[in-house]
Amino acid sequence: MPPRQNESYVIKPAAPDTSVRGLLVLPFAQTLPLSVGDLYSGRGREGDYTLIASVRGSLTVTTHTQYFLLDAGQVLAMRCGEPYTIQSVSDCLCMEVHLQGELADRLIQERMENGVYLFSGCAPAVRETVMALSVLEEENPPVSGELASSYAYSLLMQLCGAKVQQDAAPPPLSPLVESAIAIIQEEFPFLEGLDELAERLEVSKAHLSRSFVKKTGISPGKYITRVRIEYAKLLLRAEDVSIAYVAEASGFANANYFAKAFRRETGMSPSEYLESAPRRQHTGYRLEERQPLW
Repeated sequence: MPPRQNESYVIKPAAPDTSVRGLLVLPFAQTLPLSVGDLYSGRGREGDYTLIASVRGSLTVTTHTQYFLLDAGQVLAMRCGEPYTIQSVSDCLCMEVHLQGELADRLIQERMENGVYLFSGCAPAVRETVMALSVLEEENPPVSGELASSYAYSLLMQLCGAKVQQDAAPPPLSPLVESAIAIIQEEFPFLEGLDELAERLEVSKAHLSRSFVKKTGISPGKYITRVRIEYAKLLLRAEDVSIAYVAEASGFANANYFAKAFRRETGMSPSEYLESAPRRQHTGYRLEERQPLW
């Protein structure tokens, strides 16, 4: 039975024949469901193209030099060998495809500026490709390299056909919400709460909350808490850490409040999570790659 699209799933097709290899190769694809605040870090091979699609919900993509906020339906194309971090803004479904070869150069590179390009409304094309490959992988792994290349070609044709749709792209994201998310993700250990966030953005708390909820489906205060909890989980996986240290490093006022918030979000205490963490594997994730944003 093929995997459902809300399950983590990684596909690594076989290398195609040498006659195809220089033209177009799809070496990696994955389905990546993320809860609010979840982090995933990866790295594209130098010269390859990484396509990150927000199939459902909103997410951010951060490199050492750039930051992007993707709405549902958008696909970010990057060409770089540096690490990148994906973080969910709301419960979301992300899909990722890596491409390499001369055809990818011809059809994607000309659209890029500073090594990136944002396709609007193209996430369904990425989803179609990844789900088709997942079915093939389930039936007869690994997927043939030549067959994967044919799906990659179909995907590129759909992305190219979207060029005329750019004028009809949705309006840009609210600068207020985008700025709030950036501050939270980068400075959550030090934020004193919604009051400070609203003051720094020079808006009222009520206006910030209304705008944030409309965009993400949760309040900014809830988002801050979930980002802190997600980071706390990373710290709890390390050796020789105390609950008090994790609470302080994650931005909580004290260990008692941290414990209550942690149980509310995860259903277990920090101590229970600490004991179970070594066994908490997430298919398709490499936990050692999940890093904070700074």
